[in-house]
Amino acid sequence: METMRKGKLRMSDNNTTIDHLKELRKRLLWILLVFVLSLLSGFLMAEPVLQYMKSAQLARSIEWNVFAIGDAFHVYLKISFVIALTVATPFAMYQVWRFISPGLSRIEQRVTLLYIPFVSFFFLTGILFSYFFIFPAVFQFMTSFSERIGAQEVYGINQYFSFMFRLILPIGIVFELPLIVMFLTHLNLLTPFKLKKARKYAYIFLLILAAMITPPDIVSHVLVTTPLILLYEISIFCSDIVFSKRQDYSTKNLQS
Repeated sequence: METMRKGKLRMSDNNTTIDHLKELRKRLLWILLVFVLSLLSGFLMAEPVLQYMKSAQLARSIEWNVFAIGDAFHVYLKISFVIALTVATPFAMYQVWRFISPGLSRIEQRVTLLYIPFVSFFFLTGILFSYFFIFPAVFQFMTSFSERIGAQEVYGINQYFSFMFRLILPIGIVFELPLIVMFLTHLNLLTPFKLKKARKYAYIFLLILAAMITPPDIVSHVLVTTPLILLYEISIFCSDIVFSKRQDYSTKNLQS
């Protein structure tokens, strides 16, 4: 009898695992479908976005060129990718929430669900901040050396946008750091004490990240590293607030 009972338990565990894998596959397929549809929609929206970028003061000061047949197409793809990432990320987080929500308490379900609408907001904020402030400063600093030596600047649009997105896209993603930290703190997976303890390692990582996405000069590196470090410190502050509220809530529950 004991052997039969253990066999039934193993079969039940196997069935549960298979059900979880099927559920995970379904969620991943939905995410992939929405991303592909967003990518196609973003491709249709890429032209007005591109025209707006061309009207910016920085873009008007240079002459755009194509050096290969597929350069213009690659620019469309880059813009559509950013649009698709903005649209599909909240949906992907919602699917992740649907997958893990059965294992969360009712309060954790409500709190974590509230974060999802802000994902695109923080991402777009980082994109716009880096596009309007960091990218022009880095670009003008780099091109100033061409002016000093009297060199004629000729840019391909693919190189121009590759340089731009290599700079603004990681910053847009890192701008979501406070939101992610608050989310993990609500789930009790992270605390402000752990963040403070890991501060020096986080600074080293951010310095390396800034070096990877900026040209090899100290000014560009500082322009990118500074907001990244500030975001980490803001994340610690946000985690501290969430952690304090959790402690207060737990204390009230114990007293009642």
